[in-house]
Amino acid sequence: MKAFGRVLTIFGLVLFSVRADAHDPSMPNHEWFNKQEMNPAARQRLGVPWKSCCNNGDVFKTRFRVGEDRSDQWQYLKDGAWKIIPPDIIKEEDTPDRTPVLFINRHTGVELCFFVPRGGL
Repeated sequence: MKAFGRVLTIFGLVLFSVRADAHDPSMPNHEWFNKQEMNPAARQRLGVPWKSCCNNGDVFKTRFRVGEDRSDQWQYLKDGAWKIIPPDIIKEEDTPDRTPVLFINRHTGVELCFFVPRGGL
């Protein structure tokens, strides 16, 4: 019974330590996240009927960098490897806190929208 109590305590801590995401109305900039739309070229390439970056996607918190050759290519770190951000999802619009924002489809892991940081990396 003592071990079962520890499992319940650990499970409870895990539940309470999960961060709220952009879908949570109490989070800062919630409205901004909900208003963002995919680029038409990305929608066509992916063959999706929706426009929203947020409805089918979640913000992916990670590290970003420009391409190793210093080109206009952007990359993000996922599962220990640097992945290229598809150019058709890049948006030159600023984010509320001037940091990069990447939306990834929560079901497939496909990149949906990427907002370039205005403040630099």
